[in-house]
Amino acid sequence: MADATLRPLPGHAFHYRDSGSPLHRLSGGWKLLGVALAGGAAVAAREPAAFALLLAALVAGYRLARLTVAELWQDTRWLTVQGAIVVGLYLLREGPGGVGAGLRTALQLILFFMPGALLLRTTPSAQLLDTLRGRLPRRLAFGLATSLRLLPAFAREFHEIWMAQRLRGAHLSPREIWRPRAWRDWVACVGLPLTVRAIRMAEEAALAAEVRGLPPREEEMA
Repeated sequence: MADATLRPLPGHAFHYRDSGSPLHRLSGGWKLLGVALAGGAAVAAREPAAFALLLAALVAGYRLARLTVAELWQDTRWLTVQGAIVVGLYLLREGPGGVGAGLRTALQLILFFMPGALLLRTTPSAQLLDTLRGRLPRRLAFGLATSLRLLPAFAREFHEIWMAQRLRGAHLSPREIWRPRAWRDWVACVGLPLTVRAIRMAEEAALAAEVRGLPPREEEMA
C-alpha cells in the first residue's frame, strides 16, 4: 500500500486560482498596499493579542478569497516546519526561557509571508506585472514580479523532488528532520537539486528580460 504521506495535495502552493471572490476582483494596487501593511504589522507585533488578530485577519482573507483549508495548509505547512525549527533553536540556545522568544519569532515569520501567499493566490501574473510597472521603474517592476511568480514554480519543484526522493528511500519525512542522519539527505537529495533548478530558473528569467528589451545592468550603466 502506498504511503499516505506521499499523496500530493490538489494543486500546488502559491498558485493562482480564480474563484471569482471579491478579493480576486480587488485592484492590484490595493492588494500590494495590504501586503505591505500586513507585513509591517507582523514585524511590529509583540503581544499575543496582536498575533491572534493578524492570524485571524489572514485566515479571514483566505475565506474571503474562497480558498480551501487545504490550500491554506499548502501555503503555510513549510512555514510551520520552519517555525518549529526556530523554536527548537531558541530552546537549545536559551533553555526553556527561550520558548517565548522563539514562538514570537516563528509567528512573525509565518505572518510576514502569509500576505504574499494570499496575493499570489488571488492575482494573475499579468495584473501583478501591470500594477508594479505603473509604480516602479521598469527593471525593478519586472524583477519583483518575476521573483513573486517564481515562488509557485519553486514550491512545485520542491514538492516533486521531495516526493521522488522519499520514494527512493531518503529520510525526508517531517518527523525525521530532527535526526542528524536526515540532514545529509535533505542537503544531498533536496538542497542540491533545488539549487541547480534555481540557477536554471534565474537563467530563464534573464532570457525573458532580454526578450522584453531589458539590457544587462552593465550595458545600462555604460
